[in-house]
Amino acid sequence: MIFLYHYTTKKNIRLLRSLSDASVKRQLLQLVLALVLLLLAHTLAMRYFEGLDWEDAVWLTMTTVTTVGYGDYSAITTLGRLASIILLYGAGIAILAQVVGLYFEFRQGRRARILNGDWSWDMEDHLVFINSPKEGAERYFQQLMSQLRRSALPVGQKPALIVTTHFTHGIAQSLRALDVAHINQSVIEQTAMERSSLSRAAIIAVLCPDANDPLSDSINFDIVTRVREINPTALVIAEAVADENRERLIKAGANNVVRPIRSYPELLVRTILAPGTEQVIEELFNSDGEECVRYEVALKGRWGDIAAKLIQKDIGIPLAFIDSAGQVVSNAPPDSEIEATTLYVVVRKGNLKSAHAVMTQLHD
Repeated sequence: MIFLYHYTTKKNIRLLRSLSDASVKRQLLQLVLALVLLLLAHTLAMRYFEGLDWEDAVWLTMTTVTTVGYGDYSAITTLGRLASIILLYGAGIAILAQVVGLYFEFRQGRRARILNGDWSWDMEDHLVFINSPKEGAERYFQQLMSQLRRSALPVGQKPALIVTTHFTHGIAQSLRALDVAHINQSVIEQTAMERSSLSRAAIIAVLCPDANDPLSDSINFDIVTRVREINPTALVIAEAVADENRERLIKAGANNVVRPIRSYPELLVRTILAPGTEQVIEELFNSDGEECVRYEVALKGRWGDIAAKLIQKDIGIPLAFIDSAGQVVSNAPPDSEIEATTLYVVVRKGNLKSAHAVMTQLHD
């Protein structure tokens, strides 16, 4: 039995390399069907030639084909023994060994293909990340996916696929534990799109391999165009190195465009969870329009009243404050009593005030 298993294992390795998954399943089905017919024929032979009842005939057939051979029952007639030799010793045991070998090799091959990114996924309503950073891709996606999974929003729990050739030895177990798989194939190949079930994805993010190379924008322009043709309804997020290329990517089909900030994947996370957030965050980062201003003021009172007054007096939109213990507090409950030493406020362009003017207006 052991010899037959090793023989069929080597044979099945060659078979698995030449057959598709569907063909292997068909081969397994054919072998199982042949085995069942042989077992049935042997059971009938034991009933007819040996005079056993159904229960004992099945028991003898199964102990013989599995080479257990308890010896409590055995064929004693010439025809019964001949049936066992032809049906089980000659064919049944060999087919059983081949079925077992082919099944385990199929499972091992399937697992290896999944781990190595050589698998076609049948998904829908999932996330697809096309491309990855050239450097530190594993760390980047680990941080990004950890942030997504911590979100209370349903979109943060969707399974994710990464289409990239940068995981040459497969993705880390820590990423797989976050329900992330990958396709180890170049994004320029059409089959990579098909194997990632791109047409049924909910969100597709097109990343820049090189966050400092404006040529990445040209590559992303082509990818976004193809992605939008394949999936007209998905939310498509694209990275752009150069700001002047943002409009081109929007026209190509991207819904949102973000900067490739590799040390801060949270920007992409927020865009996935709440599209449009990236514009708000980027406005806070630059000084062209609205910007976040720190006002050194001393305030006591109910946070909801203070926040409302900041808006009513056209000072700005409050984001956070520093309390008397020196801690930054954001999104405090509106009915909480606070003692603030500093305010962080989003100020409209041209509406910057002095700290003294803010204090005066708040105390009016």
